[in-house]
Amino acid sequence: MVRISVQAAHEQVNPIDLLDDVVNMDQNGIERCWTRDHYMPWWNSGASGGAAWPWLGAALAKTTKIVIGTGVTAPILRYHPAIVAQVFATLGYMFPNRVFLGIGRGEALNEVTSGHRWPSNIEKFRRLKEAIHLIKKLWIEDWVDFRGDYYWVKDSRLYTKPIRPIPLYVAGLGEQSARLAGEVGDGFVTNELNVEAIRNKLLPAVKAGATNSGKNYDSLDKILFIPASYDEDKQKALESIRFWRGAMIKAFFDVDVHDPRKIEENGQIIGDDTLEKMLVVISNAEEGIKKLQKYIELGFTEIVLTNSSPERHRLVKLIAEKISPNFK
Repeated sequence: MVRISVQAAHEQVNPIDLLDDVVNMDQNGIERCWTRDHYMPWWNSGASGGAAWPWLGAALAKTTKIVIGTGVTAPILRYHPAIVAQVFATLGYMFPNRVFLGIGRGEALNEVTSGHRWPSNIEKFRRLKEAIHLIKKLWIEDWVDFRGDYYWVKDSRLYTKPIRPIPLYVAGLGEQSARLAGEVGDGFVTNELNVEAIRNKLLPAVKAGATNSGKNYDSLDKILFIPASYDEDKQKALESIRFWRGAMIKAFFDVDVHDPRKIEENGQIIGDDTLEKMLVVISNAEEGIKKLQKYIELGFTEIVLTNSSPERHRLVKLIAEKISPNFK
């Protein structure tokens, strides 16, 4: 079985409307909602900027079954790993079995704009690896003393720990992060859409990491993010998903380009033909099933659709009634 989930995009939609969206997902039987965790958006015009953490608590309280987590949180600069551990431990205590944590190395548009220098890729990876180690220690151990290369805590204890283990997913676009996901995570998250890169580099790296840690690769979640827009009028679907053009320039995930105005300026080079080819821009369920099939055949266990539809509730209904049943 492959799970089709939905991502709540704070960059494009205000947090009040997103609460209505997640209630609608819950009522329609969508199993998981991922919430983007950004300080700044990928686009300037018509953008929003809600904070993921308070929204998470509100969303969990307003729903009954849906499982909700971040896609993804960067515990390397603007968030200290100990605070990430505390926030998600609290959510896990209040809503057992309904919370997960997705983490990654972050982007300059969040870290630089919140007052931090932008490290090298090597440093970001080392910070991420160390942060994961510290988060897990705080979730499990009683008292923690830890001094790493980047973070330290002394006489640290989470007095409110999660009631059930919190799944931790590691995100990335390269083999290094994919291997780390296999070694220390409960799964791997990516928004890489190149089939050859996924088949020949990313998923083999996840498997190698799992093997190194003595874990069963098949038991790990393999999760793909894709922006999606549904309308019976294809032109309307395209107009709505243009918001994500900046996020399609992969260099912006590594280099210090942090101003949404600059990202939007560069994103103009992404044409509608590219959007329609690469993303899930659909006017019926059959188109959606066909576009997702090639990724499912690669071995992904979950596809997360960032809902950028003109009428978002209609995509949720389409997923619940026609797309998800096709993959169960």
